[in-house]
Amino acid sequence: MARYYFDTHNGKLVRDDVGIECDSFQSVRAQAAAGLADFARDIVPSAKWREMAIRVRDDQGKPVMQAILRFEIRQP
Repeated sequence: MARYYFDTHNGKLVRDDVGIECDSFQSVRAQAAAGLADFARDIVPSAKWREMAIRVRDDQGKPVMQAILRFEIRQP
C-alpha cells in the first residue's frame, strides 16, 4: 500500500505530515471525499459562502488529485 497525504485548504493551507495508507485510487478518492465532508461539517454552518479543498499528494510529493467543495447560501 502507498501512503498519501491529504492537505486541507480553507483560505489557509494545512499540510498533512502523517498521511494515510491506501491500496487503490478508489480508496484515495473515498478518503478525500470523507475528509472534505468532515471538514465542511465543522465550517459550513457559520458561513454564507465558502470554498474548501483537499489536495492529495503521493509519498513523493506529487499531486494526485484535488477535491473541492463550494458552498453558497442565496436569498431571493
